[in-house]
Amino acid sequence: MSTLFVVDDNKMDQYIIKFNLIKNPVFNKVSYYNGGLPLIDYLVKHQNNSENLPDAIFLDLSMPEYDGWEVLDALAIIYPMLSKKISVYIVSASIFNKDIVRAQNYYFVKSFISKPFTGDNLISISRDMHNMSA
Repeated sequence: MSTLFVVDDNKMDQYIIKFNLIKNPVFNKVSYYNGGLPLIDYLVKHQNNSENLPDAIFLDLSMPEYDGWEVLDALAIIYPMLSKKISVYIVSASIFNKDIVRAQNYYFVKSFISKPFTGDNLISISRDMHNMSA
């Protein structure tokens, strides 16, 4: 079973992802987080139980309080301790090359996807995840 965690405070962006997931059911289970801190708390709490960890995370960079960059920094610390390797996909409205380059410096970030999110993005991610497990 493949699990996805979506971390985005924008309800419209969550809706767009939900809509694309209905049309392209790549993941069996999807959980939504409105901010980065609840995600990190969850991952730390379940770091030793791979069944409770997601296969992928869609992470927005621009969020209040605890943004995507802070999530990436926290993940860089806890990632080696997780009992499962998680593919992180940045899903951001940013079009700045410096943000793309910065995000790709995190070894667990698989791709930088510019919003709006599309079904083609899901198909590409599905192929990527399938190739990683093969």
